[in-house]
Amino acid sequence: MSPAARPSSEPAPRYLLVDGHSVVHAWTGLRQLHSRKPASAREELIRQLSRLHDSGKWKVTLVFDGQRGGKEERPHDSMAVLYASAGQTADSIIERIVQVHSGRGEIGVVTADHAEMTAVESLGAFGFSPDWLQNELQAADLEMEDAMSRERKKKLT
Repeated sequence: MSPAARPSSEPAPRYLLVDGHSVVHAWTGLRQLHSRKPASAREELIRQLSRLHDSGKWKVTLVFDGQRGGKEERPHDSMAVLYASAGQTADSIIERIVQVHSGRGEIGVVTADHAEMTAVESLGAFGFSPDWLQNELQAADLEMEDAMSRERKKKLT
C-alpha cells in the first residue's frame, strides 16, 4: 500500500514508526551484528535511521522491545528512540501511537511482522517492509547527495 496524494497545498507531516528488532532481524548485516553485539546492532540502526529523519522526508520514531523502558534522551528535533518496558512490546507502543495520531498526517509503520502490519493498517497507518525501508534510506541518501552537489555548484559559480 502506498501513501495517497494530498489535495492540500501544505503537506501534512509524515511520521514513520519503526519496529527496531523486527528490522534488525530482517537485515542480514544487522542480524549478524546482533548475534555478537546486540547493542551495536541497535546503535547502527539508530545511526542509519537518523539520516532518514534528518533528511526531512519523515519524522522517525524507532521502537525497541526490551526491559529498559522509556525514551532515549536526544536533542530537540532529533529522531525519537523508545524502549518498551517490562510487560509491553514494541508492537503495543506502535499501535498506541498510531491510534493517538490517526488523522494528523501520514503514518507509516515498518515491520516484518505481517500480523502487526495488518493491525496498524486497520488503524489507518501504511504498512511497510524492512526492504522498503532500505530503499527509502537509499533514496534519501541520494537526495541529500544531490542537494549537497547543487549547493557546491552554487558556491563555485
